[in-house]
Amino acid sequence: MNAKKLVAGCTATLLLVGNVLGVSMQAPAYTGQRISLVRAQEYPWTGAAAADVQPDFYETDAFGERAARISVKAADANDSLSQSVWADSGSDYYFSQLNTDEKKLYIELKKNADGYMTGTQDFEMAEVKRGEQKVQVCILPLVSYEGLTVEQMKKVFFSFLFENPQYYFLRNSVAYSENTKTVAVGLNQNFANGQKRAEYTNQLMQQLAVWEEQIAAQEKPLQKERLIHDLICAHVSYSPDMDAEDPDDKAMSQSCISAVLFERSAVCTGYAQLFTLLCNRAGIPCVTVTSKSHAWNKVRIGGVWYNTDCTWNDGKGDQTYLNVTDERLLADDTQKAEHVLSDEWKNRTPECAAAFDEQQAGSSENDVSDFAAAPQTMTDIAVSSQKGKLTVQFEPAAGCDGYTVQYSANAGMEQAGKKNTEKAPCVITGLKEGKVYYVRVRAYSLDSNGNKLYGAYSNKVKITVK
Repeated sequence: MNAKKLVAGCTATLLLVGNVLGVSMQAPAYTGQRISLVRAQEYPWTGAAAADVQPDFYETDAFGERAARISVKAADANDSLSQSVWADSGSDYYFSQLNTDEKKLYIELKKNADGYMTGTQDFEMAEVKRGEQKVQVCILPLVSYEGLTVEQMKKVFFSFLFENPQYYFLRNSVAYSENTKTVAVGLNQNFANGQKRAEYTNQLMQQLAVWEEQIAAQEKPLQKERLIHDLICAHVSYSPDMDAEDPDDKAMSQSCISAVLFERSAVCTGYAQLFTLLCNRAGIPCVTVTSKSHAWNKVRIGGVWYNTDCTWNDGKGDQTYLNVTDERLLADDTQKAEHVLSDEWKNRTPECAAAFDEQQAGSSENDVSDFAAAPQTMTDIAVSSQKGKLTVQFEPAAGCDGYTVQYSANAGMEQAGKKNTEKAPCVITGLKEGKVYYVRVRAYSLDSNGNKLYGAYSNKVKITVK
């Protein structure tokens, strides 16, 4: 056992004793000292084996009476997260593969999580049925997945969970009801108090700021990525003694919060989520991927995707599995097939086929992702007139989630009205008969913050309302 592991093990033992005695041993996280939490009661949704990193989906017949009171409305496309200091800490790679209805569910989950990340309100509680037993759990506000299948809902949650490691209080658990078409993402009870959670969030930000100052001093993406890898391996200790019967420990060990604060100890998902967080905040495209028993990263450097496994590298004490191909990982795999992607990720993760090229990877190319790109320019549109209204027809644009139809009584499109629609045709009513209008259309795609990314407008059509 190396010195880092020995210190981590001794510290963990002392903290456990403190927790048993009810003693809180806390220190500012940014100094490098460890923080402990008094353990919460056993969480009722989970019970998977310690090696299972996959989220648990728990079907319940119905939510309790509070369900209607804490449910939220469908996502408002105009209500974006662009002002949040945390919203851009993830990646749009998985999000960009979702269809429009799936994106709306993703955005709503993110808005609710970001509200808890930036606010001080206590977590919502809901009563759910677990078999014949009713239990109280902490959840994000309930969200409808109306229009989606259960499998689509699960795909959205996988994308959201592993693409947004900044929301450290999320659990790997989901309760859902097919009767009411509602889904509730589980939250760690340790962070239910809003004021205390704000303190932990502030401590997390302070530690990230220390690292990010060092990362920003590096000139090229490859240098930044290597430093991020080394910082994580130096700071975090693997947690081999995680108790499968202690689901609260399991949740924190799989979160970046355990890797950064508390005992600075995590399992593979904690390593991978912290690597994703630091890379994306540094402008390096990165995603977390999982097998049935392991989690690691795929990262894009110099325009090429590679695998990086901080957990395996920390165990070896070197950089053997930094920027390697899929073939290399599978060749060195264990009997547990730790790098065989679980079914949820098949055909959804980037292929890592190219061998590492130091010269290409070391370029100063700006590798910021363009996964949520604006759609193409609209083709010509057709506008017909009926009494007091116009009907606008157009061909669907590739890669879009909706369209904005703009209409004005002057050719300069001043004081223009607009109407959003997700499909053609679009009917504009309440217009003055005999008046001339100018009409044009542009497509938009959504990013994971709820922002609309617009393509160029179509040509204007001049038409007189009948």
